[in-house]
Amino acid sequence: MNNASRRKFLKVATLSASFAGLQSIVGKSAANSTALTKGAPKNLTAFGYGPLKDVAGSKLRLPEGFSSMSFSKTGEKMDDGFFVPGAHDGMATFAGPDGATLIVRNHESNPGTAEIGPFKASKRLAKKIKNEDIYDASYGKQNCTGGTTTVVFDTREQKVVRQYLSLVGTVRNCSGGPTPWGSWVTCEETMVTKDSDFEQDHGYNFEVPANADIGLASPVALKAMGRFNHEAVAVDPASGIVYQTEDRHDGLIYRFIPNVRGQLAKGGKLQALVIKDSPSRDTRNWPDGEQESFPLQEELEVEWIDVTNVESPEDDLRYRGFEDGAARFARGEGMIYGNGEV
Repeated sequence: MNNASRRKFLKVATLSASFAGLQSIVGKSAANSTALTKGAPKNLTAFGYGPLKDVAGSKLRLPEGFSSMSFSKTGEKMDDGFFVPGAHDGMATFAGPDGATLIVRNHESNPGTAEIGPFKASKRLAKKIKNEDIYDASYGKQNCTGGTTTVVFDTREQKVVRQYLSLVGTVRNCSGGPTPWGSWVTCEETMVTKDSDFEQDHGYNFEVPANADIGLASPVALKAMGRFNHEAVAVDPASGIVYQTEDRHDGLIYRFIPNVRGQLAKGGKLQALVIKDSPSRDTRNWPDGEQESFPLQEELEVEWIDVTNVESPEDDLRYRGFEDGAARFARGEGMIYGNGEV
């Protein structure tokens, strides 16, 4: 979304797409939103906008002059005949046709939550999805209720134009990131493997085009980007390199150098971050750590090493990377690109 479109969306649609369907956000997203709710401490301030205040009819405490609305709630019937899944999570906005805003949104659904999935545990409804359009049908058990939905939002009329399922058959789609070429990379935060409950291995990234037309993205696992407990990605628009975080207490920071810029499915090279002249550095500063304290707010040079066997059937990618010199981080979470930096 360009700056003018973003400002318009923030002004007219009140807050941002991050609050879409707030009433139906569950799990970690809800925990991260508590600072904005009415039960939060009274002295909080939104940087640059002033103190947060109670607003009549809103579930959020907001700065002066702001309002909020709720839309696209869990269980609503969508335009493709399916239902808005639960566990709303990472999302991004894109400029759509005729001034509309497109929201591509994750659903961080765990296995065993078919009742809040897009089919509401209905086998009849699930059969409307073609086999080639679902990544993992889980033998009809509906264990893979993660994925993405796309919302076309009219910022002038303040209403949803249409909403539909845009990726299906994945697990725990937590975060991800937008690309400069107009798509959303959605990330699985799981390492479940093919067995009697799953037809495919999980722990991959998938790319979902930001599209205003109803339809499912091709469910292609971006295996060269690595199989691990993914969280977020950020793309350098100049090079097309994709930086990635790993949500583990002993994770790494990765980057993916695509063979062809903007075509992630064509493969590439996965690397891990190394702190220069300090191989296998543990940055966590835990009390029982074996290394000296890692410096705070200090600029350090980094290097990158190649990572092998990136599909990691033993879930040991982070261990092998650390042994080869990569730096260790605790709970890599959000990551964005802006002002020439990640």
